[in-house]
Amino acid sequence: MFIRLYDDDERDLYVQLADEIIRLMAEGSLTAGEELPSIRKLASSLNVNVKTVQAAYQKLADEGFILLRKKATALVSRELFSEATWMNRWQKTFTRFHHECLAQNLSEEEIEETIKTLLKKGETL
Repeated sequence: MFIRLYDDDERDLYVQLADEIIRLMAEGSLTAGEELPSIRKLASSLNVNVKTVQAAYQKLADEGFILLRKKATALVSRELFSEATWMNRWQKTFTRFHHECLAQNLSEEEIEETIKTLLKKGETL
């Protein structure tokens, strides 16, 4: 499991970690039912505080991507995933992105082209 965390990223480390785990799920590197490393083991391997991993795992559990278990372990799981909650969160994120683009005087066509380019490259944000 290859996870990238960056000191110069504006996102908190726990958000970066949660986003990286979602990326691994999207790529198929993590599949349903697979056990994630324990909180302590992952914290040690990433050289981050245990609380960072706890916060990331809790965020993922709250969003329905993983199932937290006893002894600080977690499983990749979609059982608790709420499509309505996800769609609501995604729409808020996209609306903010759209407003930021418009505030930068980008046209709708430029916004659409940017999104298409990112999707073709498979870039992660």
